Amino acid sequence: MILLFICLVFLGTIFLGVPLVWAIIVTAILPIFVFDLGYPLQAVFLNLIGGVEPNHFIAIPLFIVAGELMGRGGVGQRIIDFAKAAFGFLPGGLGFVVVGASMLFGGISGSAIADSAAIGSVMIPNMAKQGYSKAFAGGLVAAAGTIGIIIPPSIPMLIYGFVGNVSVADLFIAGIIPGLIFGLFFMGVCYHVGKKTGCDPGGLKTSQKELWHAFTGSAPALFMPVLILGGIFGGLVTPTEAAAVAVVYGFIVTVVIYRDFSLRDLPKLMIDSFVTSAIVMVVIGATSVLGWLITLEQLPQILVEFVQAVSSSPFTFLLLVNLVLLVLGLVLDPVPAILLTAPLFIPTALTFGVDPVHLGVIMTCNVAVGLFTPPVGATLYVASRISGVGVLSIARAMAPLYLVAISALLLVTYVPAVSMTLVHFFR
Repeated sequence: MILLFICLVFLGTIFLGVPLVWAIIVTAILPIFVFDLGYPLQAVFLNLIGGVEPNHFIAIPLFIVAGELMGRGGVGQRIIDFAKAAFGFLPGGLGFVVVGASMLFGGISGSAIADSAAIGSVMIPNMAKQGYSKAFAGGLVAAAGTIGIIIPPSIPMLIYGFVGNVSVADLFIAGIIPGLIFGLFFMGVCYHVGKKTGCDPGGLKTSQKELWHAFTGSAPALFMPVLILGGIFGGLVTPTEAAAVAVVYGFIVTVVIYRDFSLRDLPKLMIDSFVTSAIVMVVIGATSVLGWLITLEQLPQILVEFVQAVSSSPFTFLLLVNLVLLVLGLVLDPVPAILLTAPLFIPTALTFGVDPVHLGVIMTCNVAVGLFTPPVGATLYVASRISGVGVLSIARAMAPLYLVAISALLLVTYVPAVSMTLVHFFR
């Protein structure tokens, strides 16, 4: 009964337009009075503060700063140039460039919004000149940008690992193949559109010299994910230390090597990064309050019993996970969606024999789809602003992209080897 009440209160406050942090806090406090649970309100404040105290959360603002550094320099343009040299000869080549560049840039920034903004500002006008509809170009940028939170480093995976006590290194390595699959599926749509419409038939060959020149120009930036993952798996650094290394390396690449970023712009970058980090941390604190209530009332155990009563099949459980997260993705950003659901889903997954690392990848892929789904989809609004096309028009043009995204999601969900093969290899 309490679990149902919490769900109804939370969804009700969200649809009423209550700011997310207050919606979560109200959802945590209201049951204390309605069901006369007797918990002191001082505990709400203590859990709000205590939720952001763990040292490992330092990695979150550090990765945000690193992503901002790499995103504001000329890294995006260099990656686009490399993707053009690699994919420009194919039918739908400009679409391939968007997806390929998004996959590469996502491995640097870890932010879907930064990915969509950096790639979209260059590629949407170019695709429109080539003959693509602006709605499809915007939709492709919005969808491809979300690969940035599947391919490591990924802030949603980082948070899932901290909340669920799951290895961040395993989560990062588990996201590589699913991210590639999403990218390949989106590329398939680009190939079909380019060939069917005739707007982008391809055929422009790139010499090996041009390809090598484009690669060497982007190589310093592309080395960042190698540095992060190599340091973590080599046992040289923890995820938090890797985030600090990413900041230093990002500074060296943008300021010293590329010289695309002026030190005069550093204070503004730090302020913007601080604001973004503060929002994330306040949400983490608020969800810690709700997590405290959920734990004390043994709601995860209640959910386990409910799911087992509905079905004893892992297949059905994973289907329920996908349905819940896809619905939440309509109204929530990835971080709060994972913070709210991970404490409930992880114990249930363990009873069904689902690896928590596999579950983390499934959840991340779900919230990635939510990022380009109306009405809240963040990358959708970024693409709309850049293209000048309405959100609903973009969403209609994205029908094939939604179809392949759901197909990729089901493949990741029901074929654990997609996520776990590399994890087992490196363990």
